[in-house]
Amino acid sequence: MAQWLFPFCNAGFKTTLKLFSDFDIEGRENIPETGPLLVASNHLSNLDPAIVAAALPKPPVFLAKRELFKYPIASSLMRGYGAFPVDRTRADVRALNWITRQLLIEHRIAIVFPEGTRSKVGGLLKGQPGLAHIAMSTGVPVIPFALTGSEKLQHPLKVLKPTATLRLKIGKPFIAAGLSDRVSREKAADVTTEIMVRIAKMLPEANQGAYSGMGDLKFTETTEYEWSNSGVTL
Repeated sequence: MAQWLFPFCNAGFKTTLKLFSDFDIEGRENIPETGPLLVASNHLSNLDPAIVAAALPKPPVFLAKRELFKYPIASSLMRGYGAFPVDRTRADVRALNWITRQLLIEHRIAIVFPEGTRSKVGGLLKGQPGLAHIAMSTGVPVIPFALTGSEKLQHPLKVLKPTATLRLKIGKPFIAAGLSDRVSREKAADVTTEIMVRIAKMLPEANQGAYSGMGDLKFTETTEYEWSNSGVTL
């Protein structure tokens, strides 16, 4: 997919972040250097996709609510940035097929916000199963991101002056155990819980929301993903 708009937006936003925000990233060394990757992040503001993208080594793709593609100009800009419309009211097979192609054929990085919407209370909302289905059906490693401070950047024009104290923690990648084309509802729910707990463990207790107090959860459905500079798993 042609991301003609992303390089300009990303470069400009990195500049304004450097000028106006206190932005600290921890754990960049955990990002695999090659291959497809699913980025799973909590979601606090409209600028989160751009903030998360600014920490990545190459242009990512996104799924965005279809309402943002309503008008032709807006649709062109969204697609040029790397986004594809998704219907959040149902299981959107078209969007699922698109992101699967981006991962398995194009070997892209895809950013997914498993909560499905912005948290207006600051804490994690209950995760939706879409990411778990993608992870289990593709076998692509997932890397958890935990972001704080972006709730002050709700308006899109804040991209011009993102005054905020931003902290982004990047965890170690993992894969969903039991790779399968057919995923039961119960299995997807268990994998979703483990994904969300991995994010929650990197957040302050006040931001752990629905997953507060679950830091001791034993991971049985996900396992650590080991990688080398050659991109070969160990």
